[in-house]
Amino acid sequence: MFWTAAVTTVIVYFASVNFHEHLYFYVWVLGPAEIPAYVVPSLLSPADASPFPGPETYPPLNHSIDSLRILRLLPGSRGLSCQTESTSFRDHPQYRALSYEWGSGDRTLPIVINGIETRVGKNLWEALYHLRDAREEQVLWVDAICINQHDLAEKAIVVPRMNFIYRRATEVIIWLGPHPPPKIVNLSRMVWWAFAPPNIDKAYHEGWWHQAVPWLFDLMHANYWTRTWIIQEVGEAVRLTVHFGKQSLPWDAFVAAVATYRNCFPRAFWTDRVSALEDLRRSRREGEIYSFTDLISVFRDSFCKVPHDKIYAFLGMAADDSPDLIPVAYNKTLAQVYGDVMRFVAESTIDRGVKEIELVHMSALVRRLLTRRTRKTLAVDEKPTSILRQAEPYTYYENGADKDGKPQLQARTAYHKEWYEWAYTRHEQTTISWLPTAPERLDSWTDFGQLAPRTDLMTAIGIIVGEIESFGPTVESSLMSSAVSKAWKRAIMQKLAGKPNQKSMIALYERLHVVLSQQAAASSALNWITSLRPNVGSATASTTTDSPRLFIGSTGFFGIASPGARIGDRVVQFWESSAAAIVRRDENRSADDGAEDGVVARGSIVKEGYSHDWDTPHDKGMFAIDREGSTIRLHLDLNTLTAMTLNSLNM
Repeated sequence: MFWTAAVTTVIVYFASVNFHEHLYFYVWVLGPAEIPAYVVPSLLSPADASPFPGPETYPPLNHSIDSLRILRLLPGSRGLSCQTESTSFRDHPQYRALSYEWGSGDRTLPIVINGIETRVGKNLWEALYHLRDAREEQVLWVDAICINQHDLAEKAIVVPRMNFIYRRATEVIIWLGPHPPPKIVNLSRMVWWAFAPPNIDKAYHEGWWHQAVPWLFDLMHANYWTRTWIIQEVGEAVRLTVHFGKQSLPWDAFVAAVATYRNCFPRAFWTDRVSALEDLRRSRREGEIYSFTDLISVFRDSFCKVPHDKIYAFLGMAADDSPDLIPVAYNKTLAQVYGDVMRFVAESTIDRGVKEIELVHMSALVRRLLTRRTRKTLAVDEKPTSILRQAEPYTYYENGADKDGKPQLQARTAYHKEWYEWAYTRHEQTTISWLPTAPERLDSWTDFGQLAPRTDLMTAIGIIVGEIESFGPTVESSLMSSAVSKAWKRAIMQKLAGKPNQKSMIALYERLHVVLSQQAAASSALNWITSLRPNVGSATASTTTDSPRLFIGSTGFFGIASPGARIGDRVVQFWESSAAAIVRRDENRSADDGAEDGVVARGSIVKEGYSHDWDTPHDKGMFAIDREGSTIRLHLDLNTLTAMTLNSLNM
């Protein structure tokens, strides 16, 4: 009778309420190790549920000192209940910091914080559920709960401190999800690998390693490794552990297991994500520093939800001396964030000469990072699994004698040992990938394309590759009329008749038209060439047309130049950039007056080589400032720099 009444009560209860709002009742009663598949995803949360607790669950912070909230995860075996409290680093708080993937936010689960029922993302809920102890309180720092995600002003204060929060933690916990290893997997052996070179041959023939491989495959394919914020969280950790379900490994042991995996499967390039983080930690231990530009370049392909975080996530780790030049402000437009970053790069004194070489490339890179768009895709990979081959009999012969004592070979039967072979199964996973970069518009990044006064100038180092020797047809006429294109080709052949470089220049001419044709096929691909207008000297007395024109360079190259260029102007290239500057000294001032070369037009060139794209110098050594006569320092305002680099980088 009791069980009949209990079941009836439960049925009546769920019939009278919105079931997915009270899913925690199921967890509270049964206390499952994982959320059953049949309640995901429709019953996890209402469609409009937020993955963050409500603002009423956050006790106030004292912003006059370095303060933080900590989370006290209460003991128990059913449901999740916790308390938050404010403290400061003056009180020497002892806590562990959680590093995890936020997830899409469309699946949430209930949690009680300070006596108030609220909701958090499914992945965070699972992490807290597995970290919760039945008897002892756990003290944690979790960004989604300890930072008021609804308060942009608070985020602007706390986000710059996050590197300090993770560095001060007694342990940083990497949560990869509920992926417990197979029972046969020897975690203690993996820990030993962290302190001695692994015996791969021995491990290869041990059954537990073959069981570990599919499990490691799942751990390394976790979307966690693609997040932007984990770079700081992992890089700053003093003590780091990797958690999967109720079990864990020290970071060094996990890295050793990943290295062994890569030795067994050399084409497993996705292990590079783990290796890059270990390289970062090791180099920092050895005293190397990473500038802000180093960090955004190395980890450019990491993902984050808010575009601002492609910048803000690296500020705490950067060794530059002027981090306050990039104020954290999530209410700023992307153009404002871009301006902050470029001023930061221009004014930092760390590797000053290197930053001047990188300035033009960084201008294009930062804009692309802020505007890259993502999509969900189905990634397909081959997952290795092991097959145990049973012992097979084989026959061998040894010397013996027959019944009369005469020598005779006698057959014997023996068995091979059992062995393992790798088989591969199709593995599908929903992941995030980048969409192709879209053409940039100048008015998205400047004051509607109008050049600002020459203030806040930034220094860029380039290399002079030659001068404009002669002009050809306009780009438009060259692409629209085969007769125009052929006529210029004949003129080039006649000009170079009898010269040793005639054939190579004609081949280069053909490459120029391949590049132009490829870009013309893409919508707005050549609009960048008119983005830069003259800003020095008597630039109006230049070419006889307002259209971009083709030209021949004095040192054997072809190019394209925007209106404003003229014969005799110098062509300047920059490191890792397809954009070239057309420069000229101000005619109204003499060199004795300190006149500098100013940018009058923009261009791109093709030189000897095999690429079917605009020439892009990759060797930083070419730009050493002591290369007399070839390097040049240009002083650019932000709008000129932006116009000069528009659409010069595709990612």
